[in-house]
Amino acid sequence: MLTSKSVFMRNPVHHGTRSILCALKLTMSFSSKPQVAENQSFFTPLPPKDLALQFKHQIAGRKYLPGSGGKGLPKFLSSAREGFPFALRAESIDHLTPDKWGQLCREQLDRVLPKYNAVLFRNLPLFEAGDFAKFADNLGYKPTNYEGGTGNRYLAEGETEVYLSTSDPPDFNIELHNEMACSPVHPKKVIFFCLTEPNEEWGGVTPLVRNNEVYDQLDPEVIKILEERQIRYTRYLPDEKHHPYASWQQSFMTKDPKKVEEYLKREKFNYEWEESTGNLYYWYVLPPLATHPVTGRKIWFTQPNLNGGEAEDGGVFKEKPTH
Repeated sequence: MLTSKSVFMRNPVHHGTRSILCALKLTMSFSSKPQVAENQSFFTPLPPKDLALQFKHQIAGRKYLPGSGGKGLPKFLSSAREGFPFALRAESIDHLTPDKWGQLCREQLDRVLPKYNAVLFRNLPLFEAGDFAKFADNLGYKPTNYEGGTGNRYLAEGETEVYLSTSDPPDFNIELHNEMACSPVHPKKVIFFCLTEPNEEWGGVTPLVRNNEVYDQLDPEVIKILEERQIRYTRYLPDEKHHPYASWQQSFMTKDPKKVEEYLKREKFNYEWEESTGNLYYWYVLPPLATHPVTGRKIWFTQPNLNGGEAEDGGVFKEKPTH
């Protein structure tokens, strides 16, 4: 569970979240490695018991959570286990700036992230999105943006690279997924920063699962079929006047349809505008698997499960495309 002054970094693992109080930054690749002072202990490892959830987070029978009525789903979300996520508590925080902590954490990430896939830092002196932006910049990764993203997500106030994790209604659930796996354009890493500890009223817990464990439990026949047929993704984005739906203006961060078309053509997407409404419909085909850039192992990198029939039971999805 992410708590106040927490930063969570993850490689390709499935994650979900449910909080508008969580900031998010997407990164693409390494730049030069920051130089930091050595021979000083700035971190203390945290055992799983220190990461235990403070309240029971029910998932079986949960409204708007596809599959929650099945027999195989546990009643409650489990807590952290040994090594997942790997957690560190920052020490001696008063005399160092967010910039310096970014450099120190990068040193730790280079050491442990390839092994553990997900790393949680606690007790960092970060108190607002601006602090997080300075911290993330000094990790030394190259940032990307959320152009073409599918989430209901906006930039944090006053920031150019830090996003609120979601603006969805609090009773909705964001299922486990790889970030932007439904697009050929996706980040290599995702960084979450939590200002307010999750609680029973607001939610905000960020569940994780190892991607290789998901892959190993999938029916091989299903994998074979999806590899042969691949997956067609279809998006229907209304004009922004159709509140409360995520619009094409929001998704592509522009009000200019020509810039949207430039993106769609560059990525070789098929698309169509509805002349009467200004709504956008586009589609493309992707494979269900990807190759992990470090281990070379096949990973489950798709999310058709997010578009099942139960997704239409939310009440707000009254408008549907005519296609």
